[in-house]
Amino acid sequence: MWRLLLLTIIATASAQIPSLGWCPDFQAMANFNMNRFLGTWYEAERYFTVTELGTRCVTTHYTATPEGRILVTNEITNSLTGFKRIMEGHLQKVGREGEGRVMVKYSSVPLPYDFEYSILDTDYDSYAVMWSCSGIGPVHTQNTWLLTRDRLPSLAVMQNAYAVLDRFKISRTFFLKTNQADCTILPEPAAVSELKNADVPVVAEEVEKEKEKAVEQPVEKRVDPEVKAVEPEERSAVPAEIAAEEPNKPMQVPELIMSESEKKEEKIEKIEEPAMMAETKENKEAPAQ
Repeated sequence: MWRLLLLTIIATASAQIPSLGWCPDFQAMANFNMNRFLGTWYEAERYFTVTELGTRCVTTHYTATPEGRILVTNEITNSLTGFKRIMEGHLQKVGREGEGRVMVKYSSVPLPYDFEYSILDTDYDSYAVMWSCSGIGPVHTQNTWLLTRDRLPSLAVMQNAYAVLDRFKISRTFFLKTNQADCTILPEPAAVSELKNADVPVVAEEVEKEKEKAVEQPVEKRVDPEVKAVEPEERSAVPAEIAAEEPNKPMQVPELIMSESEKKEEKIEKIEEPAMMAETKENKEAPAQ
């Protein structure tokens, strides 16, 4: 009895769901294609685990090397401090050929360990259901993860993943949603980035101004209500005195506008006309001989 209780406590401390009995005989996915499974997966839901208590933005990257190895990188962010913890390891295929059973050997943690799990089903493009179970005697522990390609998956994608759980009769009682909100960091404005890359000291105020410019929206020009617009004054070609005396009289406009040469000829005629009149007068007054 005490031994069973001790095993139960150990199973709980290992951050999985403890149960009595032997591990269920769940068959991993057949004809599993590892190349299509590579890439980035986001943790959408999982069983309660102590190791992931108070975490968010859990992400796993599967990358193939030219040598044929498959590297695994887990990124886990602390919800309180915001610090990111990275666990690195490599993946190996186990079980029968083409079966979705894999083992991950982590080497970047204080104590390296191996972790084996089965991929029950995936469509490679939107969701994947991973499951693990380990037992000691009549006590076993299970863990299940729902992974998605999108950080915030749609309801239709989650419904497909839930259908896999129902097919294997896996209870969703202990499932918890992983917080995947506010995981991305917006890039800095281009001007600030260029200054930093050029090793130019940037004052904090200038950085804030650049950020404000990056998000500034066009603002309509404001008009001060106290300042009245000055309308342009209309001026008339008619003198004000004449317009006041005869407001209804139409203004006489010369029919023709004389050119400069015509104006000169008119002046000459005006000068010559008095002289001719004087000469004619003298001729009249002179006595006849």
